[in-house]
Amino acid sequence: MKILIVDDHQLYLEGISAILNNLFIESTLFKANRITDAFDILSQHSDIDIILLDIRMPNGGAPEVQKKLHDENHAIPVLIISASENSADVQMSLNRGALGYLPKSSTSEELKCAIEMVLGGNEYLPKSWHQSLRATKNIISREGDENISISPRLYEVLQLIEKGLTSPEIAKLLQLSEHTIKGYIKELFSRFGVHNRTELIQTARQLHFFSLST
Repeated sequence: MKILIVDDHQLYLEGISAILNNLFIESTLFKANRITDAFDILSQHSDIDIILLDIRMPNGGAPEVQKKLHDENHAIPVLIISASENSADVQMSLNRGALGYLPKSSTSEELKCAIEMVLGGNEYLPKSWHQSLRATKNIISREGDENISISPRLYEVLQLIEKGLTSPEIAKLLQLSEHTIKGYIKELFSRFGVHNRTELIQTARQLHFFSLST
């Protein structure tokens, strides 16, 4: 098995390489701490089996790598391994084609399981995350007398608002018109019974919309 590890921290590259050598004795590892280096490796080795990718790196990070993989028709499964456990990062990574997402706080056994799942063409997420990332998000309001249910797209927009992105930035990231994004934000205000972004984020936090724990 050939594994490409892409991360801009050299110490992490060396550490995870040592772990992978123990987990998969017959594997061949390729390491890149820059996006350009990763694609140089891919151009020389078309038989890479899986890419382990950090979400944040200089010059675009995981989103840029995933875009280039798509544009250059590299059909290689991607497992995101990141220190970020923000649900917006997880959802966006999956939406862009990653098959799995693993926090860097995971154990070596979880890493092995994640790689095997992704290699088998299956999605991998920590078990406790599935509830929060399902197709519809249902949360009981503070008063407990009604449910707030939002679609996957509204949930994604909500996460990006919480991260501080403007409407134009959200529109560019999701490849939608700014008019459409403003419509989504208006709908979120209506669903949560608020009048501005500050109230929206405060209410959503109180209702645990940003938590990945069950």
